[in-house]
Amino acid sequence: MKFVALVVIASTQYEEKLKDIAKEAGAGGGTILQGKGSSLGEKKSFFALTFEGNQSVIIYILEEKLSRAVLKAINTEIQNNPTDCIAFTMPISHMVGLDRELLKVFEDSIKLEENL
Repeated sequence: MKFVALVVIASTQYEEKLKDIAKEAGAGGGTILQGKGSSLGEKKSFFALTFEGNQSVIIYILEEKLSRAVLKAINTEIQNNPTDCIAFTMPISHMVGLDRELLKVFEDSIKLEENL
């Protein structure tokens, strides 16, 4: 069974919507990090305060096939409602600490797909 890290980086205002989309597509819990974005363009100012924008980084550890379904659902949302968002996957070659119940869910979903 292959696992990947699905990383979604988006403006904080889209965080809840993207989490809901990922959950509907089959993703369980993820880890959310807060950050500040920077760009090559001119920084926005408001009364001499510089605004670079707050970002949410959502990381999911998913079985490879499931990650494709979640990424596709996120892409559909981005295409239909343009957001400041990027999502990508990275392969995981070694991992420890995955919840055994979550591993069982992944195994069951693979068995179900094989029987179809």
